[in-house]
Amino acid sequence: MNGMKKWQRVKKHLGILPSIIVMSVLFWSGILKSFQQIFNYKLLEKVINKGEFLNSLVYTAKLSLCSIILVGVISLLGIYVLYLLSTEVDLAKLNGIKMFILSPMYIPYLLGGYMISTLIGQSGMISTLCYRLGCIHKMDEFPILVNESHGYSIILTYGWKASPFVILMVYSTMIKINNEWLDVAKVYGVNRYHFFKEVVFPIIFPIYLSSLFVVFAHIFASFEVPYLLGVTYPRTLPVLAYEKYARNSIVHRGEVMVINSIIILLTVGVALIIYKLNRSLGERVELELEK
Repeated sequence: MNGMKKWQRVKKHLGILPSIIVMSVLFWSGILKSFQQIFNYKLLEKVINKGEFLNSLVYTAKLSLCSIILVGVISLLGIYVLYLLSTEVDLAKLNGIKMFILSPMYIPYLLGGYMISTLIGQSGMISTLCYRLGCIHKMDEFPILVNESHGYSIILTYGWKASPFVILMVYSTMIKINNEWLDVAKVYGVNRYHFFKEVVFPIIFPIYLSSLFVVFAHIFASFEVPYLLGVTYPRTLPVLAYEKYARNSIVHRGEVMVINSIIILLTVGVALIIYKLNRSLGERVELELEK
């Protein structure tokens, strides 16, 4: 019996074994080389004391936090809409609506960033519509929302693109909640909003929170959207590392490795938080669903 339990425990982790082997063979030497540089105190001090690194770190953290707040709001609205519709429409219609809500997830981030830039840029669709409606007299009167220092278009791209992932993760848990609970709650005069707030949301909250942490780690380490929609200064840490690497000078390679190592360490720190959350809160969700 104990052997079976041990095998079930090991079996859970075998699924990630192929990716670990590929990562170890292809990238391990590079990662080890990078981490060697971070123990070079003089080089680490040189990187950290540079204003551009600290500005990039603050800028990356700000963009990631603002993006994750937007993702949290949009995904919660999407979850609530799916919850309301799950008791109102038949399964075929619900699946169609769900596919529509999740559709941004299937668009590549680079293409998503380009679509946002054509939508809210100064010569984009919204500014053209405002010009034709007479809301602005010149196209350049429309506010600059792309390639500016606040990163509005970057935040909007992540909010639009990453929210479906959170919805998908939470929805798989939400559909396991027994609908008979709602019927019982209605007998006591509880409406659907209060049922969602008092019963559904506490159950899905651990999955919701873990998904947001996953998205945060992804945004913090991502490169393509800030590179496409950002400005030359300030830059996110991945963009700063790439630009130093692209200078094609061996002098900056050590700094690039240090910056990449810091990104990896911060991302691993978030991953550990996710792991702890899943262990401590995931069991509670399973117990609630088994009741």
